[in-house]
Amino acid sequence: MKRTAMGLLAGVVMATGVVVAQSAGQQPPPPQQQPPQQQQKQDKPEVTLTGCVTQGSSPAVFILDNARINTDDRTEKGKIFLLVAGAEDLNLKNHVNHEVSITGQADAKTMVTPPPGSKIEEKELPKLTAKSLTVVADKCTTAR
Repeated sequence: MKRTAMGLLAGVVMATGVVVAQSAGQQPPPPQQQPPQQQQKQDKPEVTLTGCVTQGSSPAVFILDNARINTDDRTEKGKIFLLVAGAEDLNLKNHVNHEVSITGQADAKTMVTPPPGSKIEEKELPKLTAKSLTVVADKCTTAR
């Protein structure tokens, strides 16, 4: 009788272990997928900003410095954006140290205005995906 009870008890323990292992192996359904990249781009507002293209930390990184929506408004503080070429024909490297007007989609991230004399890390900058670029001047004329 003891032998039967021990066998039964061992069977129950093993069956419980199998059930626990199977339920631990099941994963909950994945959360809702993020919208496709195309839809995310459509959600970003399109803006036209005028500022100075500067070289970033590497040859493929470009910054739009002192970017303003309204260049006639002297009270508007210039912002800084990390530029991303939305079209291959923009050739941002050809426009370094040029004042340009860029139309594109800006991140909803808060635009950054650094304190005078300090720099902000590129990864902290909001991105501006440039669709079109027009040269305003061959030199950066806007001052901070």
